[in-house]
Amino acid sequence: MTLKKNTRISFTRHLGKNFKDDYTTLQVYSRDMADLPKLVKPFIGNVPDGVIQVRTKEDMQKIYEIANETKVPITQRGGGTAGFGGSVPYKKGIVVDTKGLEYHFLVDPLELTVTINPSVVFSDLQRQLNLEGFSLCSYPSSFHSATVGGWIAHGGYGVGSIQYGGAKEQIAALEVVLPTGEIKRFTDDTELSLFVGSHGTLGTITEVALKIKFDIPLKHQGCTFDSPAELLKGLKYLAEIEPFSIWFLNPDHVALFNELFGYNLPLSYLAIISKEVSFEEEEKEFNTLFNNAIRSSGGQILDRRYINDIWDFRFKGFTLIGDSPDYLVTEVILPIETSDKFVRKLVSRFRGKIHLEGEMVSPTHYALLIYLLFEEKLSEIKKTILTLKLYNVTTRKTKAKGIPYSTGLWFSGYYSRIYGKEQYKQYLEFKRKVDPKNISNPGKVISPKIRFLPIIKLKPIVKLASKMML
Repeated sequence: MTLKKNTRISFTRHLGKNFKDDYTTLQVYSRDMADLPKLVKPFIGNVPDGVIQVRTKEDMQKIYEIANETKVPITQRGGGTAGFGGSVPYKKGIVVDTKGLEYHFLVDPLELTVTINPSVVFSDLQRQLNLEGFSLCSYPSSFHSATVGGWIAHGGYGVGSIQYGGAKEQIAALEVVLPTGEIKRFTDDTELSLFVGSHGTLGTITEVALKIKFDIPLKHQGCTFDSPAELLKGLKYLAEIEPFSIWFLNPDHVALFNELFGYNLPLSYLAIISKEVSFEEEEKEFNTLFNNAIRSSGGQILDRRYINDIWDFRFKGFTLIGDSPDYLVTEVILPIETSDKFVRKLVSRFRGKIHLEGEMVSPTHYALLIYLLFEEKLSEIKKTILTLKLYNVTTRKTKAKGIPYSTGLWFSGYYSRIYGKEQYKQYLEFKRKVDPKNISNPGKVISPKIRFLPIIKLKPIVKLASKMML
C-alpha cells in the first residue's frame, strides 16, 4: 500500500510535524531488534508509508478516524527491543511511535499501584519508584530500553516473575483508545488479559496502572552445574526457596564473562538466585536453604567474589549483540520437567555459536533467550536458512512442550497454543467488536495471508519451510 495524496494530506493536516515519511525514518521503523531476511521481505510489507509520533490520546483518536475512513493499517511501536516482529508493519501503512505520549507518574501508596503512560522505559520508572521507597514487581531483561506498553503487548515476563508473575498478574487497569475511536478504561481481569500479548491489535494503550511493591533489599547466591540435566534439577530445588529471581547462563555465555572481565569462571551452566530479605534471620535462612538445594541437586557453589558483578550484568546481554557482525535471536517458554533433551539438542545443533540466558518465570517454567552470534556477516541465503531453523526450534511440538514467548509477526497463529483455546475465542470475539475493519496492527496474533498470494496464510508456509531446513 502507498498512501494516496488525500490520505497523506489528512494525516499532515491534523498531526503536522509529527508525521514523517522520509526514506531514513521509514527504514528505521521497518524492523525491530531482529531484522527480517531479505529473501522474506518481498512477501511482507514491512516498510511503512509513514511514521507518526503520537503525543496525546486525542491524537490517537484522530489517527484511528482517518485510518478507518481510508482503510490504512496502523502499527504501534514502543521501544522496538523485541525480535518477534510485533512492531513491524505487515501491510505497510502507518507506524505510530508511542514514545512521545504525554508523561505522567502517580503512585497510590495504599493500593500499591503506579499510574503511568505506556511509553515510559522500565529503568526510568524503577528509578522514580525507588526514590519513593517502592519498586517494580518484575521487569524485562531489556530493562534500559523496553517500554511498559511494549512489554504488555508481548505478554511480558522477566526478572521477578517467578515470585510476582508476568504482565497479566501486574496490571491493575488500562486506558485504551480502541480502533473505533472510543477511549475506554479496563479493570476487569478477563478483559485485561486480552490485551496482554495482543500486540496492539485490540487498540492503543494510553495509560497503565501497574501493581508495585515496597523496595525490599535483595540478597544473591550463585552456583554452577556441569550439564543441562543437573541445571534443570537444580532449578527445581532452587524454586522451592520462593526466590525473587533465578537467572542462568550456558557455558558459551559464561566464556564471554571471562573474556570481558578477566574472570576465571568454570565453563559450566551458571545460575544466580536472588531473594528479598529484610532481616538478618531471613538472610541466614536463605543461605541455609540455598546450600541444601545445591547439595541435593549436585551443583557447586560459586565464589562470592563474582556474584554481584554477574547480577549487575543481567541487563547487558543485548550489548553482546552490538559487538557481533551478525546475529539471530528468539525466545521460548519451557517447563523444567521435560526440557532437558530440548536444551541438549539445541546446544549440539548450534555448537560454538549459541548463547543462552534463562529466567525462571514460574516455579515450573523458564523463559529461554537464545542468541546465535556469528563472527562474520551472513549471506542472505544462510541467514534465511538459520532463521527458519530457529523458527522450527521455537515452534516444533516436542516432548519438551515449549511455546513461543510471544506471537508478533513471526509466530502469528500460535496465540491459542500460548494462551489457550478459550482465551483465543474471547480474543476473536473482542477483535471483531472493536476492530471490524482490521486496521489495528494486522498480521499479528492471527496468521496473515501472504502478500501477492492472498489465498495462502503465512504460518503454514513458514512452518513448512522451517521443516525443510532440518
